[in-house]
Amino acid sequence: MSKRKQYGVKVKLDLGCRASDGARLSTDVYLPDGEGSWPCVLIRTPYNNNDPVKKIPIGRKFAANGYAVAIQDVRGRYDSEGEWEPFFNEADDGKVAQAWLAQQDFCNGNIALMGRSYEGFCVWMGAFSHHPAVKAIIPIVALPDPVVNVPWQNGSIFWSMITWALFVHGRTNQDVEQYDWESVYRFRPLNKLDEHLGISSKMWQEWLAHPTKDDYWQRACYMHRMTELDLPTLHICGWYDDDGASTYNNFPSARKLAKSRDEQYVLIGPWPHATNTKTIIHGVDFGPDEVIDIDDFLLDWLDRQIGGRPENWGDRKRARIFLIGSNDWHDMDDWPPPGMQERSLYLHSGGKANSLFGDGTLTSEPPDKDEPADEYVYDPDHPTPYLYDAGTLQVGGPFDARPVQRRDDVLCYTTVPLKEDLVLCGRVFAELWVSSSAKDTEFCAMLCDVHPNGVARQLCDGNARLALRESLERPDPVPPGQVAEVRIDLWATGVRVFKGHQLRLQVASAAVPKFAAHPNTLDPPGSATDTVEATNRILHAAQCPSRLLLPVKEGAL
Repeated sequence: MSKRKQYGVKVKLDLGCRASDGARLSTDVYLPDGEGSWPCVLIRTPYNNNDPVKKIPIGRKFAANGYAVAIQDVRGRYDSEGEWEPFFNEADDGKVAQAWLAQQDFCNGNIALMGRSYEGFCVWMGAFSHHPAVKAIIPIVALPDPVVNVPWQNGSIFWSMITWALFVHGRTNQDVEQYDWESVYRFRPLNKLDEHLGISSKMWQEWLAHPTKDDYWQRACYMHRMTELDLPTLHICGWYDDDGASTYNNFPSARKLAKSRDEQYVLIGPWPHATNTKTIIHGVDFGPDEVIDIDDFLLDWLDRQIGGRPENWGDRKRARIFLIGSNDWHDMDDWPPPGMQERSLYLHSGGKANSLFGDGTLTSEPPDKDEPADEYVYDPDHPTPYLYDAGTLQVGGPFDARPVQRRDDVLCYTTVPLKEDLVLCGRVFAELWVSSSAKDTEFCAMLCDVHPNGVARQLCDGNARLALRESLERPDPVPPGQVAEVRIDLWATGVRVFKGHQLRLQVASAAVPKFAAHPNTLDPPGSATDTVEATNRILHAAQCPSRLLLPVKEGAL
């Protein structure tokens, strides 16, 4: 039985909220059928505020539980006027929408901003307007800064963004399933890809012209503003969410820096970008507890923040985290959980770490002598693949990485079988000493849980462009043959690695189609057509101790 009084639902469609330039922003509102005013939830979406699958049900569900829900088409999409320009209008239009909603007679002066994916980006862009009626935010699988993940991830184009750019091209969603995507994964130049697919996309052209964190993108960056955050926040993502960098960075940063640091909460499941859905990939099933009643979870949290019913949230802890492997939920005081230790595992080999059949190892002891470097040839015209479901916008999952790890352009470093269970829960990084024969290149790293039967389940991964190793704002090329250190952010994981399993670090220079293949040149990545082969090296010696950094706790959490 619900802990909240249940109401009938009234609907007001296509209310007009005027933006600062006069553009009419269409807003559908779902109201409890009762007297008085209500706490409100504002969702701003490019995906159709009248969507019968993803919008109408949540509007009706939350209204039935005592909340007014306003769902607004963002500028230039569906029923809203103006020109659709992703990323750059959400702060101003969001501020106007908040003020408009606060003035409605059905609003009791308490508003929460909520949304998933691009809508979550809208939440963050609206969070710093500081309207007095906005009392809480719920960013769900939100986009981080545009140079951190999409459309550019550390200087490499995140391939699925051309899929997304096509999907949201124009006023309504387009059909992206008609294309043979695998046939265009190595198309060059990238800035002609929209034309090749049959559209003329101004936004794609502009994105490809700005591969670094320049003034163009600074307008849409918000992650540096956590000291300003004064709102209770419920951060939500999944371990296989391809926008997870937002949650992994924003929650710890807000816990440390925000004015509302004591009202930060996080929920992380084993999910892909499709939050709270059953994940079965290549036979991997995360068990009966994977999918939760997330609507009730959200409503309980809203009851605490704006609903006037804090008892429904009760004394729940700050973090609710799902551990892969043991496939169970854990309630924690924080995330990463207290008591986690950063452990270094160092790379070793006799110079032949190529493929899973090579001699690469990971140990807790740093190299005490000059070991032979490992090297491989990276050819942009035959790049290292990245396993994922090409028929979806979701990138990554618990795939068996062995098909890729059989290649000689992949280096593998593996531990001995674990003597005890090991819990990893937090951020993962690889610090590698590298060199390249090319003027520029890319390094990609992946962490895998290797089962006793040999299956190597992907946990997390990341990338780094050599010339952008120090800053995403401006290139600093490394001369061919010169050694440099790169730090690769593999994002995060939460997993119980069982006794007898092994950990494996995979290193390569491509992950196609997660990222477009680096041409190994300093040509602008959007217009580059020429490629060169690169001999790339990973060093692990006394003066160059390449290592994997893991958040570790032995035994139980």
